[in-house]
Amino acid sequence: MQKKIIITVCLVLAGIAALGLITLKDAGEFKKLAPHSSCTCVKVHNVLGAEDIAIDPSTGTAFISSHDRRAYLNEGKLFQGALFGYELAGRPRLRNLTAGLKMPFHPHGISFYRAPDGRRLLFVINHVSPLHTVEIFEYDNGALAHRETVTDPLMISPNDITAVGPRLFYFTNDHGSGSGFAKKMEEFLRLPRSNIVYYDGAGARVVAGGLAYANGIWAGAAGKLLYASTTTGKKFYVFRRGTSGALTLLRAIDIGTAGDNIDVDARGTIRVTCHPKMLTFLRHAADEANRAPSQILEVRGSPEDGYSFTETYLDGGTEISAASVAAGYREHLLIGSVFEPFFLHCKAGK
Repeated sequence: MQKKIIITVCLVLAGIAALGLITLKDAGEFKKLAPHSSCTCVKVHNVLGAEDIAIDPSTGTAFISSHDRRAYLNEGKLFQGALFGYELAGRPRLRNLTAGLKMPFHPHGISFYRAPDGRRLLFVINHVSPLHTVEIFEYDNGALAHRETVTDPLMISPNDITAVGPRLFYFTNDHGSGSGFAKKMEEFLRLPRSNIVYYDGAGARVVAGGLAYANGIWAGAAGKLLYASTTTGKKFYVFRRGTSGALTLLRAIDIGTAGDNIDVDARGTIRVTCHPKMLTFLRHAADEANRAPSQILEVRGSPEDGYSFTETYLDGGTEISAASVAAGYREHLLIGSVFEPFFLHCKAGK
């Protein structure tokens, strides 16, 4: 009997060890990284947690979502966040656009939309515990004015958003559950329980499901395609948009790394910012001294011919740690991250 118990314990321990090795491998912890970059960058300080950046291509105005995410994750503290404006056409200028905002504001993903009547609108995921909302702002004469708050029971764990009309948008739920423990199980077991939701101006409905940590999302207002990335699923998705907001899957590309935000600039360049080592990212989330790598992929192709991707930027965490977005405007590239107290303003060439 004692021998059987010993054998059983050994088998259990071996299983745990094997599961641990598989988890480390799937998280990218064994990857050998070779940092490289084709641009020169400077740090723009005093912007904490620039997790997402959206650029108005007609003016070169960048909008930056800022929030102290580490304080919330580690201590449960919710400090007021902000939206910053940063001018790229001419002399760069940084301004806090929501300094006088009176409502609780904890921004996450953002999307810029220029309406047919010329209005410039900014859609923002706002985490107001225990609810989540989408805040719609109008940008006019260098100032933001709050226009509307949208909420819906399907806003379970919203991450990123893409606007396709004055009151029409898609967003990702990065988890299928709102509870902390269930979220952790989804992450570590890579359960495909997240989704993409479409809001049609009156209500929301799920238009794509079965995704493993849906994260970044992008759709052009005039286009018929929608792009999405997954973090634990490590995929880049291409969907066709229907007139009713329905999505038809065209391509699912394995990118081999944890996808975060997506940006498509005026030239049509698709950039996906990624976390090549996910457990290192979690250690960085707990302590800024633990640096995490940053990676940018450029995706090229079409639904008909297929897609390929190229790594155009990789940093071990020295220049910027845990980058989450790379937004382009002409020769400019702005790189933001989840936790850093700055973002990078980069230009092509060394």
